[in-house]
Amino acid sequence: MKTKNKRVKNKSNLFRRYFGVSALTVLLGFMFIGFVMMFFVAGQWWTDKVDVLTRNAQNIAGAYSTLDENGFYSENDDEMIKNALRFMHEATLSDYFITDIQGDVIFCCDADMNGINVCAVHRSLTVSEEHMKRAMDGGFTDYTTEDEFGIGKFVVAVPIKHNGEVVAVTYAVEDAITGFLPYVAGIVQSMSYTILLALIVVFIAMYFTTKGITKPLSEMQEVTTHFAKGEFSHRANEDYTKKDFSNFAKALNKMADELRISDESQKSFVANVSHELKTPMTSIGGFIDGILDGTIPPEEERKYLSIVSSEVKRLSRMVVSMLNLSKIEAGEVQLAPTVYDVSKQIFDTLLSFERKIDEKKINIEGFEDMGSVNMKADKDLIQQVIYNLLDNAVKFTPDNGTITVFANNDGECTRVRIRNSGAGVTEEEISRIFERFYKVDKSRSFDTKGVGLGLYIVKTIINMHDGDITADSKQGEYTEFAFEIPFSQ
Repeated sequence: MKTKNKRVKNKSNLFRRYFGVSALTVLLGFMFIGFVMMFFVAGQWWTDKVDVLTRNAQNIAGAYSTLDENGFYSENDDEMIKNALRFMHEATLSDYFITDIQGDVIFCCDADMNGINVCAVHRSLTVSEEHMKRAMDGGFTDYTTEDEFGIGKFVVAVPIKHNGEVVAVTYAVEDAITGFLPYVAGIVQSMSYTILLALIVVFIAMYFTTKGITKPLSEMQEVTTHFAKGEFSHRANEDYTKKDFSNFAKALNKMADELRISDESQKSFVANVSHELKTPMTSIGGFIDGILDGTIPPEEERKYLSIVSSEVKRLSRMVVSMLNLSKIEAGEVQLAPTVYDVSKQIFDTLLSFERKIDEKKINIEGFEDMGSVNMKADKDLIQQVIYNLLDNAVKFTPDNGTITVFANNDGECTRVRIRNSGAGVTEEEISRIFERFYKVDKSRSFDTKGVGLGLYIVKTIINMHDGDITADSKQGEYTEFAFEIPFSQ
């Protein structure tokens, strides 16, 4: 129950983390988009507002400039100008007024219609000499910070000309803050509703999407936890709708199979090594104790010392094989290729098995047709290859059997074959014969001296030379190993 609760808690935590991160990312994304939109909207509002004020001021200036020279003092013309200013003010809620070239206001939008052209507020306003100079030089558009127009104002000035001379200036003024805030508030309100609705839809979609992603991840996380404990019987579910998850689960299960095989091989190796070390050491100890305590008579001592010597050599071979394997897998073995006669190397290696060959009356064939064959390779490493293959051949060849050796060179690579007559091996064993720690048919009593490393080391050495090695067998007839080493390695 506790394990199940822990599993559910882990799944829940994984879902919450993924959903939380995704939700935060989406929220920040919407906020960023909102700020960017506000920035562009504000810029567009600013541009549009200045354009409107400029056009209105130009229209007023154009209407004023069409009056005749004495029209400024005509009562009808005055009323027309005031009506135009008032109309613009009511339409845009902006402040419009006209000044003379000295900067004094002569018409404003707030004046009443009873012959007064300037209200009390505008009467007290005098445009500075600096602003008047800019206005008379062609007009200007400005955003004020602190001057006679106030703080935070849009100010547009358009000169009024008569017969080519500036006779007055039209001003259009609007409070930027007062105008902008309601506009922004409306935009923010609209955007808030839109974003809120979008977030609700996105979060619902994210909930189911995240659940669909985290569920297989949680299941595979649980499987890998079992793998970490050495429990390789567990498997991930491969029936996912998403191909990526399905492929990942398949790869995970394949890794579990390989780990299981490797684990079994390691256990088998430890068991084999333990047994192989224990057997000769028990024999050695027993025979030596027998000699020391007199159980073995003096005339038999030489015989049993020979057995002790054989067992010591066996232990030595075992240790050397494991050391070689360790060095090769650690990458400590470096190739030193030379060109030499491999047929002579085969012949010299066979001489080291002369006694065993004579005892079993094994017939050696192939040397009469071989001749000298050059090979480019690391001579010492290839010596291990040939020794292991011939050792296997001698070991599994029955009495009065035959070992056939062959080597040739076609200019591109050197090929070597070693075949022995005998019981042969099955197709299943052939497919695994080069695996580390694998021993062919462990039940055979005549294969008691190996630990399943020799052929693995042979294949590794051949691969280091960019070569290839194969095994072939026909049960009841023969077993053959063949390898080739290219000259262009």
